[in-house]
Amino acid sequence: MKYKTLNVLFGFSIAIAYMSSPIIAPVKAQSLLDFQPKQEIAPKQIDSLKEIGTSLDGFIPKKLQESESPMGSNRAIIGEDQRIPMMSREYPWSTVGKIVMIGKDKKEYSCTGTLIGKSLVITNAHCVYDESGKLFPNIFFLPNLINGRLRTKNDVASVRNILAGTSKPNWRSADDWAILELDKPLGEKYGFLRWRTVPVALLQRYKNRLAVAGYSGDYPDPKAYSGSEFSAGKGYTAGVHLKCSVLGERDGMLVHDCDTNPGASGSALISKIDGVYQIIGLHAIGRRDRSGRGVENYAVRIGRIEAALNKGK
Repeated sequence: MKYKTLNVLFGFSIAIAYMSSPIIAPVKAQSLLDFQPKQEIAPKQIDSLKEIGTSLDGFIPKKLQESESPMGSNRAIIGEDQRIPMMSREYPWSTVGKIVMIGKDKKEYSCTGTLIGKSLVITNAHCVYDESGKLFPNIFFLPNLINGRLRTKNDVASVRNILAGTSKPNWRSADDWAILELDKPLGEKYGFLRWRTVPVALLQRYKNRLAVAGYSGDYPDPKAYSGSEFSAGKGYTAGVHLKCSVLGERDGMLVHDCDTNPGASGSALISKIDGVYQIIGLHAIGRRDRSGRGVENYAVRIGRIEAALNKGK
């Protein structure tokens, strides 16, 4: 089989998984009820994208510029954490947001999602189901959240429809993906990313060309940075691990070495291919060894998602 040689530059990837033992419950969010829309919408599960449509082409709003740096400007970091804060409001970082799930008991949980259409966000299926296996009664999306602040307060969007790859996600499911339809076309303002299938053999040839951006519950630690720009605390600014790689394939999933932690579940592996930022995988789970050291991370293949979407048409 011949593979087309692609011009792959540095891109970014959004990691949404747990680098711990195989536990897939979303991380408990910090006080996020202040962002909750006044009108609550109970999301519905749908079986086909005919009801919401999809787009495989990316979009950069005219008011946004492209920026390879998630920092926005130079900042000092203290310590050994490989992640850096996502402080940029430019594309493609503008497409990354925090997903908040409110349970029936009013407890808050969170994951990470990425805009892939005017009103579409992609994340993990395990993010949208509660412990009883039912959809969370209230889910909303906070685009490009930085230090607990949105570009515009009214940009919070509720999730009204969900197309999930599986309704029974486990810790390492090749179908651990979900596409969420929002009640607002946030992609028109924040842009959205293209997604495509790239052969695993080709991805392995391009080392250190991915990145992971996710709203982990342990990051950023305000004490590790100079200044007060992270005063909102952990989980309110995405952390980005740059220059990570796809290592191979196992059980129908991509294996990668991008850093992840609880709260980053639902992130997309992204690279800049032929000059275009695009999603090449969807992070699903991470594992640690007995010493607590991260050993393997797994991501859903885009080809798996595309096959399911085409089957449903």
